[in-house]
Amino acid sequence: MKKQYFLYFCLSFLCIPARFVSSFDEDSFHQHTLTPSVFTRGVEQTAVHRFIGSSETLLSNGIMMGFNIANNKFTGNASWAIPTADSISRNLSTPWHWEDTDGFKVNQIGHPIQGAIYFGAGRLNGFSFYESVFFSALGSSSWEIMGESNPASINDLITTVTGSLSLGEILYRLYLEACAAGVPQLLALFINPMAGFHRLATGWEPPDSGGNIYEFNVHLGTSYAQTHSSISSGNEELFSFRGPVADLGLAVIYGNPFDQGSRIPFNHFEFDLSLGMDMGNYMGLKLITDAYLFSFSPVYTYSDMMSTGLSLHLDFVSLGKFDFDGTSTIDQFSNALDWTIKYQHLFPQNVSFQTKFHFGFTFMGVSEYYSPDLMRDLRNYGAGLNSKLIINLEHKRVGKLSMGIFGYTLWSYPGTSALSGGTVNWLFTDIAYSHYITNYLSVGISHSFALERGLFSGDNIPNTRKSNNAAKLFLTWNF
Repeated sequence: MKKQYFLYFCLSFLCIPARFVSSFDEDSFHQHTLTPSVFTRGVEQTAVHRFIGSSETLLSNGIMMGFNIANNKFTGNASWAIPTADSISRNLSTPWHWEDTDGFKVNQIGHPIQGAIYFGAGRLNGFSFYESVFFSALGSSSWEIMGESNPASINDLITTVTGSLSLGEILYRLYLEACAAGVPQLLALFINPMAGFHRLATGWEPPDSGGNIYEFNVHLGTSYAQTHSSISSGNEELFSFRGPVADLGLAVIYGNPFDQGSRIPFNHFEFDLSLGMDMGNYMGLKLITDAYLFSFSPVYTYSDMMSTGLSLHLDFVSLGKFDFDGTSTIDQFSNALDWTIKYQHLFPQNVSFQTKFHFGFTFMGVSEYYSPDLMRDLRNYGAGLNSKLIINLEHKRVGKLSMGIFGYTLWSYPGTSALSGGTVNWLFTDIAYSHYITNYLSVGISHSFALERGLFSGDNIPNTRKSNNAAKLFLTWNF
């Protein structure tokens, strides 16, 4: 128990600096010029906002607990949702474990979203990007201890806290953009529920800090997908699908990708979310993000612009079976620190060339492996390397050609699952062509390919091969 109290004591020091920090107050950036504008506040005022943020964090856990308890009352299949005095005592006094039985989608996208709510409580109360980690850690650890009756999971804590940095800061900034653009409060609430609640409960008004969206588009399309999952030895099929899929997605670029020189995290980020579904058999969910933690621009001319710096990435891909708890086809999660280079060259006659390259270390990666004993997939944790290359060539009249190739390698953490060791490799490729039919509407076609190979050394754990092909016809609205 003393270890948990010591952890809270240490984390509280993250919030001690007596200053008000807003993502837009810290730094106004324009063409390599940094103009700090920090509003100080006293220790007492800082303590008040720390109390409000902590209360909002714990209240969000209480609301979630109430929902889970009500769900168990009506369905009877969520006994884990009811914490007891014994479960709380156990989680406070015994070592936390690595848990690998929950569904991949629930844990690897659900926990970062949950963490983003905690993180938002910090940002909305004036704490900086790094200081807001305290609220993510407070919310996640308190949930693991007393939010449910399950044994506390150390990997859930790590995924929630680290994933909250990317999603929390992105949703915080997008909420401010939406408010500055005049989006009604009810609609803005869907972007950041914690911000909407904080605004209603405290009377806080968001600063008028819009105009940072570099590119925003929404696409709607139809795909023909073909996915296959099998065990290498004997080529035993685990799952297969072939058929039409409806596809919806959005992409946001915040801040100029090629003209960035800032010490402030997330002055530039890219957010790409897509969802493809059929009538209940297939689901393809992808979330790809990258954001500068700090950056500089070594090249800046009329025709050539380049930025480079350290970036934080949260990537989630789940392609295959429509199932939140059981077997899917390709499941990939990567929380990574990369070095990033983004370059643009402008040719005559309205032709532009852009390339974006990321390479670095995945400190929290997750895959799934097949367990013959349980006849289902379990999660596998590890670290590894990743690289992402995106190339765009655009002519204003002819159209835009985009190509991307992403690669990830994951080595399993020993002792964190039934595997004694293993390596998982992923390859994702995309190629797309689009043509403007109006100033804001374009039509396009694309093809994507994904491949996963799992090579495991655990007893009775078979190697796996998983693949997914999809051809898509889509309409894109560019705002």
